[in-house]
Amino acid sequence: MEDEELVALALVDELTRLGWSVVGPATTLEQAQDLVSSGVHLDAAILDINLQGRWAHGIAEELSRRGVPFVACTGYEMVDPDGRFADAPLIVKPIAADRLSATLDELLDRSEPQQTPMEPSAG
Repeated sequence: MEDEELVALALVDELTRLGWSVVGPATTLEQAQDLVSSGVHLDAAILDINLQGRWAHGIAEELSRRGVPFVACTGYEMVDPDGRFADAPLIVKPIAADRLSATLDELLDRSEPQQTPMEPSAG
C-alpha cells in the first residue's frame, strides 16, 4: 500500500521481477481497507503508514488481527508513538525494492512457526 501511484507501480514491477506475487497496490485508505477485507490471502503486506495524509494505523491493526505480518514504510520519523506495531520492520522512504524484498524474506521467515528440534532417539 503506497499512496504515490507511480511509486506503487514501480515497486510492483520490481517486486514481481524479484519473484514476488503482488496483490494490489492500494493507493488510498479505502482501497487498502477493501483489499484487506476482501478475504484475499495475504502472506505479508507492505504498508505506507500515511496514505494521502491519513494514518493507516487501523489497517495495521486489521492486518495484525488477521495474523498478516507487515512492513511499515514511511517518510516520517514518528510512526507509532504508542508502540502498537513495534514488531513490524520499518523502512524509510525512498524504498529500494531489493531491500524491501530482503525485509519481506526476513519477515516471513520470522513469522513461520519454528519447529521444535527432534530429540535423538535412544536406540
